[in-house]
Amino acid sequence: MKRLLIFTVLLAVLIGGAVFATETRVNTMGNVNTVVKDEANIFMFPSTINYYPKLFAAEVGERSEYYIKDGDEYDVYLNRVGAHFQLGQKSEAPWVLGAYFDTRVFYPSIVDYLAYWNDDYYKDADEGYWNTNHRLTAVVGHEFNAMPVGLIFSYYNMGQKGENATTTVYDESISRMELSLGLSPMQKKLDIGFGVAMTTWKDKTYDGAALVDNTKPKGNMDLFVNARYWFDPMGKYTMVPHFGIMYSKQGAEGYTDGVLENTYKIKDIIFDLGWGMNYDAAENVLVVGDFGFQMDNYKTTSQYTGDPETEYKDNYLYLPYFRIGIDAYVFKWMNLRGGVESKWAWNKYQPNATQTEKYKYSETETFLGAGFHWGNFTIDANIDPDFLSRGPYFITGSNNSNEYDISNKISLKYMFD
Repeated sequence: MKRLLIFTVLLAVLIGGAVFATETRVNTMGNVNTVVKDEANIFMFPSTINYYPKLFAAEVGERSEYYIKDGDEYDVYLNRVGAHFQLGQKSEAPWVLGAYFDTRVFYPSIVDYLAYWNDDYYKDADEGYWNTNHRLTAVVGHEFNAMPVGLIFSYYNMGQKGENATTTVYDESISRMELSLGLSPMQKKLDIGFGVAMTTWKDKTYDGAALVDNTKPKGNMDLFVNARYWFDPMGKYTMVPHFGIMYSKQGAEGYTDGVLENTYKIKDIIFDLGWGMNYDAAENVLVVGDFGFQMDNYKTTSQYTGDPETEYKDNYLYLPYFRIGIDAYVFKWMNLRGGVESKWAWNKYQPNATQTEKYKYSETETFLGAGFHWGNFTIDANIDPDFLSRGPYFITGSNNSNEYDISNKISLKYMFD
C-alpha cells in the first residue's frame, strides 16, 4: 500500500534514481514538487535546470532499506553532492553543465522475485551483491530560440568475477542507464519532461563444464512523461494543472543447471492528473494547494516450465488526493514550512484468478520543516515533531535508538555568483 505514496519519486526519476537538488523543501510542504518552482523540479522537468545555472547542492538523509551500514537503518549520511556551472556567460543563451555523485545504489525490484527461484540466488540478493553503484549523473541545459531545453543522463554499474588458475567460476554484473529530456515552450509557461531507463545484468556460474546462466533479464524498461502549465496570475493566485504517466516493465528468466525453469514479469502503470494552486498570501508567504487523482495498476505474472501461467494484480485508485503546504518568512534568516498530504484510497487486490479483496481507506501524512538562509547559502531541513516535545538528549537523557534527531533529512544549497 506504499507504492503510490512514493509516486512523485517514481515519476520524477525513472524508478531507480532519486530526486536531486533541494528536495527537502518541497517534501516538507506536502510533497508538492509538481506545482512549486524549486531546484527539485530539475529531475521531473529537466529544462528547468536553465533557471539554476550556478548551484552547489548536497543531500543528507537515510540510506535506503537496501543499503544499511553497520546494521543501523536509521543512520543519516551525506548521500549526494553535485553542482551546476554556467558556460558562455556573455552570450545571449549560455549553457548550463552539471554533475551529481551519489553514494546510494539502484536495486531492481525483480531481484526480490528472483530470490524465490533458488536459495543460492537469495543469498546473493540478501547480501546486496545485486545493488548497482551510481557512477554519474550529468545534466546540461540551454535555451534554443528562447525555449529552455534540458538533458539528464544517469549511469549505474557494478560487477564481480571469480577466477581460479584455469576457470572463471562466476561472472556477475548489473548496469542501468537513464535518459530524460525536458522542454519549456509557450513563453516558458509549459514544462514537459520525457524519460526512459533500461536495466540489464549478467548472472553466470561454472557448472563443472562451462559458465551457465542462473538468471537472465528479459525486457527491463521504464518510461515516463510529465507536464504542467503555469497560467497567468489572477491576483494573488496562480493555477498549475499537471499530468504524469509512468510505465515500468521488468522481466527475468530463472535457470537450473543452465536449463530454463521459470519466467517472471512485472508491469506497473502509474497515472496522475491534478490541479495545483500557488497563493501569495503575504509578502514572502507562499501557500500551495493541489487536488487530483492517481491510479496505479500493478501486475506480476510467473510461469514454471510445463505449468500454466499464474497472475497477481494489485490496483490502487486515489480519488481524490489533497495536498496543502506553506512556506512562510519568520525571521531574516529562517522560513517555516509545513504541509499535509491526504489520499482517499481504493485498493483491489487479486492474488490469483479466483480471489479478489477490496479495501477503502484514507492515508494522511503531515510534514514540518524549516529553511535557514545566510546570503547565498541555504539549509532546508525536515523537523521531527516528536523532537519538539521530547527535547534534546541533554534535557531528556533519552537514548532510544528508534528516535530520530531533530532532522533526518537535510538539503544544502549554495547559489554562487
